[in-house]
Amino acid sequence: MELPSRTNWGAVTIALVAGIIAAAHYGKAPSALPEIRSQIPISLIVGGWIMSVFSLTGTALGIAAGTFADRLGARRLAMLGLGTLSLGSLIGGLAGSGEVLLLSRVIEGFGFIAVAVSAPVLIMRATAPKDLQLALGIWTTYMPAGMALAMVFTPLLVSALGWRVLWVLTSLLTLAWLFLIWWKEGDGSQAGKAAAPPEHGLLENIQLTLRAPGAWLLSVGFGFYTLQWISLMAWLPSYMVEERGLSLEMTGLLTALVVAANIPGNLAVGWLLRWGVSRWSALMISGAGLGLTALGLFNDGFADATRFLLCLAFSFFGGMTPGAALSGAPAVAPTRGQIGTVNGMMVQGSHIGQLLGPPALAALATYTGSWQETRWLMLVSAGGIIVMALLFRHLGISEPTGRRRAGSTGAEPDS
Repeated sequence: MELPSRTNWGAVTIALVAGIIAAAHYGKAPSALPEIRSQIPISLIVGGWIMSVFSLTGTALGIAAGTFADRLGARRLAMLGLGTLSLGSLIGGLAGSGEVLLLSRVIEGFGFIAVAVSAPVLIMRATAPKDLQLALGIWTTYMPAGMALAMVFTPLLVSALGWRVLWVLTSLLTLAWLFLIWWKEGDGSQAGKAAAPPEHGLLENIQLTLRAPGAWLLSVGFGFYTLQWISLMAWLPSYMVEERGLSLEMTGLLTALVVAANIPGNLAVGWLLRWGVSRWSALMISGAGLGLTALGLFNDGFADATRFLLCLAFSFFGGMTPGAALSGAPAVAPTRGQIGTVNGMMVQGSHIGQLLGPPALAALATYTGSWQETRWLMLVSAGGIIVMALLFRHLGISEPTGRRRAGSTGAEPDS
């Protein structure tokens, strides 16, 4: 299927909001967990799993979910993902035990991965070639936008309505967005066309993707980014409360601002790539910025205001990595039939980083007895992004300018 001559920004927005809603499901649990534990007997271990099970789901199923996007069609998988998110949130809102709540988060995790790998394909289907890099750069804002919104509004809604009502409301909102995608996507020019048979089987799709060096480099680079960014987002509140004596309310607001600072970095990459800056250069800028700012994040020689500004800069430069990686799927996919699978592989790489990062940073801080020594984890991760960028340059991968690349969506039209 050829990309349209004009970008349908309405369709891009619908797919983007689907991702933001999925990310809000991801981010609602940490802020609500204290209230949940006051009503349901949940151990710290179960509580930890409630917050981290999304990462486990992504680590285990990212590339497989991407393959289903290529086989089943992006629209079907996006609707299935939103439906699964809605079901999981509803079950969680009715849960009477920690085990049922954990099960509901597992269900939500499946839905999150489905949306994360299918929504960018919907965006590619709606975007003209000249706007492709910009649109995919905008897509990468879904995670920090959803998390920031959850961090800001979850405490307010839990305080006013209770966490169960919040879970049910997010279920209903997600279900409403499912019907919007069904209505808008089904009303498009592709609605009446039958899906073309896939060129490759499930295992062949995975094998072809795993043989693509560019897909590996972007996925590993993405993992190095999430390893350090999620680590900071996970432990910054504890640091501000325990080391700087800030209130929980102020801590939540400041952390949300740091998360939101990731969004301009996401958008900056879209513009840079549109202006002709190479993908490896964008990754280099991101890695260098992360490394330099990480040196002062927990440096006691700096004033608190300076360190907070460094946190904002750290998040901004970090946002350039997912923007450069996720928008590169059309460039590194072996054929158009593997774009969704490449997306899934990169999502899997990011979730491996999310899974490993927070405990690694905590172990380093505990072992050394100093938050300042965690800079070594940040520096090594930033260096990993730079190495991946240099290897990507060495590969000499061309950007999607021809019919095979620019006109590829990673999935055949689906009704």
